[in-house]
Amino acid sequence: MEDLVRILCQHVFAAINDMRNRTSQQVALDKAILNHNRRFAQLLDIGDKVQFPRQIYSHYGIFVGRMNVTIEQDNIEQQFDGDIAHLTDLPTAQDLPFKVSIRPENNAIQLGHFMDIADKSVALKNHELDRIYLPLPNEVIRAKAIEKLGDVGYNLFFGNCEHFANYCRYNRSISNQDE
Repeated sequence: MEDLVRILCQHVFAAINDMRNRTSQQVALDKAILNHNRRFAQLLDIGDKVQFPRQIYSHYGIFVGRMNVTIEQDNIEQQFDGDIAHLTDLPTAQDLPFKVSIRPENNAIQLGHFMDIADKSVALKNHELDRIYLPLPNEVIRAKAIEKLGDVGYNLFFGNCEHFANYCRYNRSISNQDE
């Protein structure tokens, strides 16, 4: 019986140590990602298409520089604040954090803060379509993104965040991840 207890304790302690190691590795990884994203954000130019890889998809946005914008649409003033224009979920009526939704009426072009959007993703510039399409001038890309702020709607195949980012950068609403 003592051998069984000793073996069980060894397994429990091994599992605890393994969990501690994974936790410390995750903390180190999270810190490295945070440091990367802070440095990366300093290198962005207006008009850059930014990719935020997630587990099964990537989120995209356009770097527009630090902005605080008030826009009137349909006699309603909307306040926007951030540095990345992107298609995202609207806050709920209770002003809770963003929720995941594929319902068109819950999604809109918003300004967000780079570090909030990046979260635990390793952000990167994605200009791979520059080989195929000529990107618009940076100020035109920014203007197109700002012009779309507040627009509501989402469609996985014809109007996702990558469609929006490519529309702003290349004037072409295309996405490679909906294929």
